Amino acid sequence: MSKATDPLTASADAFASAWAGALTGFGDYVGEHAAPGASFGRASAIAVAPAQLDVETMSDAGLLRAIRSGYDLKRQVDALLVRTAGELSVRSRPSLGQGGLAKSSGHTSPAALITELGRITLAEAGKTVRLGEATTAPVSLLGERLPALFPLVADAVNTGVVQVDAAQAIITNLTQAAPRALPEHLVAAEAELVSFAASHPADTVRKLSIAWRDALDTDGVAPREEALIALRSLRWSKQGNGLERCTIDLDPLGAGYVRTMIDAMVGDALRKVRFEAEPAANGATGSGTAGYDDGEDLGRDSCSADHVELADPRTIPRIAADALIDVARHMMGCTTTPGTLPHTTLVIRMTLEQLQSGLGVARLDGVEEPITAGAARILAADAEMIPAVLGGNSQVLDLGVGRRLFSKAQRIAFADRDGGCAITDCGRPPSYTEAHHIRWWSNGGPTNLNNGILLCTGHHHVIHNGWTVQVIDNVPWFIPPARIDPTRTPRRGGKLPTPVLP
Repeated sequence: MSKATDPLTASADAFASAWAGALTGFGDYVGEHAAPGASFGRASAIAVAPAQLDVETMSDAGLLRAIRSGYDLKRQVDALLVRTAGELSVRSRPSLGQGGLAKSSGHTSPAALITELGRITLAEAGKTVRLGEATTAPVSLLGERLPALFPLVADAVNTGVVQVDAAQAIITNLTQAAPRALPEHLVAAEAELVSFAASHPADTVRKLSIAWRDALDTDGVAPREEALIALRSLRWSKQGNGLERCTIDLDPLGAGYVRTMIDAMVGDALRKVRFEAEPAANGATGSGTAGYDDGEDLGRDSCSADHVELADPRTIPRIAADALIDVARHMMGCTTTPGTLPHTTLVIRMTLEQLQSGLGVARLDGVEEPITAGAARILAADAEMIPAVLGGNSQVLDLGVGRRLFSKAQRIAFADRDGGCAITDCGRPPSYTEAHHIRWWSNGGPTNLNNGILLCTGHHHVIHNGWTVQVIDNVPWFIPPARIDPTRTPRRGGKLPTPVLP
């Protein structure tokens, strides 16, 4: 057995074991159908029963174990495919001419050959080849093997520790920063991102990779900003079912304007919730646990998480589309504003030094890509823009217990700390959330930053169901109930950690 396939074999064994162990009453089923004296191995674990019967008989905990183990196995398979794609690229390098493996096989590129071999799209094949090239030792003109461009990512992918989409995000962003970054800074960033990617979803890794790219290459933000502005576009296409599709590509600043407007209207619709007036069994979830507090910051009657009915049955994409249509209708013939919308302020986040000097970068709520501090200074003069200057003391944020509802200034501060819904992998922007007391106001909980948190409606219900929330050093931590995690290991929430160069 090759050393390269040892991890794959181990993952396959673990997956088969997790699958078999997830089946409720599986031993009885095997006993009824197995031949006398037959042994039960990893291959037969999946083949004994029909696939649909398998999943239907799994316990809840077993189903989750099977899914987790299955993705562990998938990472190992993906790792081998990436390595083979990288080697295919080496054997098809331009210096070999028509003797390269891809061309000698009748294809114009390694990706085209993989498309045929794997029966996949050219886009998927191209992504696999690019990742393989970045994590495979290249060959010099003299035929010598050179170090891989990203050796830490290569090791993490080859061992199945990091998923391929996460690895691609790391490589893409570090490659953009490389021309103007110090080599030691690139190595440190690669190590931090690989460590982070080992335990976080690919979307979250992508966001942190962007932050590291900008920390490594602050001077590169301005030219990237100009290039993205030049690529703004809007295209229309007709769908076969009578719908018309509008595809818009926006730069970060343009996206900030549009998202702020649309998200405000979507958030307003999401907050229109009807509650049945039935309090929880004991009226409280206890100190330190997030929960409803007599209509917690919603200005409504008391409620229970088990009695919630959304007033608006539309999906979020439908609400967003309707909001855009409403704005267009208003602009065509109305000379007055359509009315006050909540949370319509576009917040620009930057340091006091950046605001004064115009140097560095600033960020807009709900937009991953940064803008230059110079552009932010210009925007700050707009009446609908608020520069959230970090470290400023122009507004009182800790109001004590005398006031129940969190102020607008506090919500802005929460958004800076939490980034939107405080569950790290949620992705809901601040406009989709409400500020909630961690310890209920009615139980003496203060209306200040250490006792407040931003949560979307869905995660508010989840947290209400036995989770404990703590804010430590301005970072929210979530402690799951024992039924979810017997060790009750705290899970970090809020924004992603800020990149710190060595």
